Amino acid sequence: MKFNRYLATAAVIALAACSPKAESAKDSDTSGLPAIKTVAVTLETVPSTSDSAAAALIWPGTDNAPEYILGAVEDGIEVYDANGQLLSKTSGGEIESFDIVPGLGSSSPGLLLALDTSDSSLNAYELVNGTLQQKQAGAIKSAQLLEGMCALKSPLDGETYAFLLASNGQVEQWNIYSADNGEIKSKLIRSLQLGTEPKFCVTDSHRNTVYVTEEAVGVWQFDADVEAETVPELIDVKKFGHFNGEVGGLALHHTASGQAVLFASDVETSQVNLYDVEDDHRYVGSAKFTASGLYDAVDNAGSLFAGSGYLVLADEDNGDDATNFKLVKIDEIAKTYAFDTFTASDGADASSSFALVKPTLETAPVADGGDAADDPAIWVHPTDPAESLILGTNKQGGLYSYKLDGTVHQYLPDGRVNNVDIRYGVTIGDQKLTIVTASNRTDESISIYVMDEDSGMLSDIADGVQKTDMHDPYGLCMYQSANDNNTYVFMNEKDGLVRQWRLEEGTNGRVKTTAVREFAVGSTAEGCTADDDTGSLFVAEEDVALWKYGAEPDSGATRTKITDPTMNPALKDDLEGVSIYYGEGENGYIVLSSQGNNSYALFDRQAPHTYRGSFRVIANSEAGIDGSSETDGLDIISTPLGPRFPYGVFVAQDGRNIAPAERQNFKLVPWERIADKLSLDKHTERTPRK
Repeated sequence: MKFNRYLATAAVIALAACSPKAESAKDSDTSGLPAIKTVAVTLETVPSTSDSAAAALIWPGTDNAPEYILGAVEDGIEVYDANGQLLSKTSGGEIESFDIVPGLGSSSPGLLLALDTSDSSLNAYELVNGTLQQKQAGAIKSAQLLEGMCALKSPLDGETYAFLLASNGQVEQWNIYSADNGEIKSKLIRSLQLGTEPKFCVTDSHRNTVYVTEEAVGVWQFDADVEAETVPELIDVKKFGHFNGEVGGLALHHTASGQAVLFASDVETSQVNLYDVEDDHRYVGSAKFTASGLYDAVDNAGSLFAGSGYLVLADEDNGDDATNFKLVKIDEIAKTYAFDTFTASDGADASSSFALVKPTLETAPVADGGDAADDPAIWVHPTDPAESLILGTNKQGGLYSYKLDGTVHQYLPDGRVNNVDIRYGVTIGDQKLTIVTASNRTDESISIYVMDEDSGMLSDIADGVQKTDMHDPYGLCMYQSANDNNTYVFMNEKDGLVRQWRLEEGTNGRVKTTAVREFAVGSTAEGCTADDDTGSLFVAEEDVALWKYGAEPDSGATRTKITDPTMNPALKDDLEGVSIYYGEGENGYIVLSSQGNNSYALFDRQAPHTYRGSFRVIANSEAGIDGSSETDGLDIISTPLGPRFPYGVFVAQDGRNIAPAERQNFKLVPWERIADKLSLDKHTERTPRK
């Protein structure tokens, strides 16, 4: 279900009224909710030189102790020492928010990106001896009217992102990276949408999440994975939840024991709400920050920041003095609210250790929109491997072949072609042919093509329509038997039925199929691949497991489980495409699409098929190629394919072709990029095999 910005506010009001999270904060004394508690202010900065305190953060020093306090004010950025005394001010612009961007620049902890709302640009600064020095103006320049920003170093792909909040309700996600010359580059990756103006945001690098406040509505959560769905989840809401008025700033704190606390400002009541993140963002109470000694209480807290052991609040009142920034020790809040009783994370996500590789090429998008591209196969040119082709299905209309630069070589509009495979030297009568077969859902048949080895053009060679007698033909793979020299086709359908056919000579040298076997997997299966050397057939039952069967027609239904998501936490269903990287003898690897976490798992080709690691295909921003996600089909080959792919290539269908937003396509990754990251063999198999 897609999120409709125009229905956002109405939907929130309707849903929040019946939400378990929607007990009114006004009724907390009688509803059993925690009472409002008070915590004393620990420290404050001297009054600002400006009339507006927009945002603050702590610049950490040794052992994460506070070294500097930075304050965004109406006409610049002020830098204070750890005791709150003003050290310097960088004037200029209208700075509304800023964030530390890790991984960029030469200094630790990174660069400061500051939003200048006067021209909707982000400028980059380095902090040197208590003074900000501008490194680059206009590191990001948005066409939107911006209100706020926050940054994230993604645990999934290692990339750095900025989230920019626009007055029209859009949340832009930009990739930020350093070019070889040190210049900061940026690229708009995707746009998220809320119904009304967002103002504040904070990111969670542990959960790869971005939280956003919609001032007039409440707090939302988005998945920060650039390949994820763009649908927000409501955390808390105004009126029906725990906000009495305008929703303000956000901050996030992680404890050493694995708990996480989200802070959200209820501006009009000068309260800050607290949520137990790991307990489905359970509201645990609201805090007021009271006067202590020389320090005034916090009134109308706008922005928040948590770091280096403190919660920092922008105090928009500050009594008779100019606005300033108040600091409260998080340990004191933790004691008051017993953070140690909050739900702790159940441990690191297995996917955080996945290797990250970048594609070097992508194919042109398929002609049809929606879920269209599906399964690739690789044809190796007999004399010039650099002239090889990628075959790719468009399950809404036909079969493509692409050159190794990604351009279209041929398109056959032959129907809803779902999966495709290829074999060389197929004996048909007295001929040796390169045969391509594909599952065709339009007429529930097996499409059969012959490859012209000189031109690389496919032509139909089927002896009429080769019916499958399947109601919904789905996945397909081929097998060339070393026992009888026959070539076979396997096809499955969504109910788990698998059938096997032998390719034979039909009339006038054309090709027909003869059914030789069938068995049931149990539930929906699509991805399959056969090992021509070992006589094994691997079938991915999407919600269950990867299975190994015999590929010979008399093998029956006996099978062995290779892996499943319970055995291997690196996997998350659906389990989809599967292929084989052939090495010397029976060495090599099985590669499997783990669609649920946008990754690919590798296993030894030899039994017991030991797991060797997983990888993700992430964006190659400098080349203008996004990563791959929601992969259905994939293929891999060890044959060198010219200078672009000296050790072979991995090809994956990209279910979300997001940057720029295009119809689906296929991404290409040189095998050595994967092998080097996972310490795997780089074999050069010069005889094309499957």
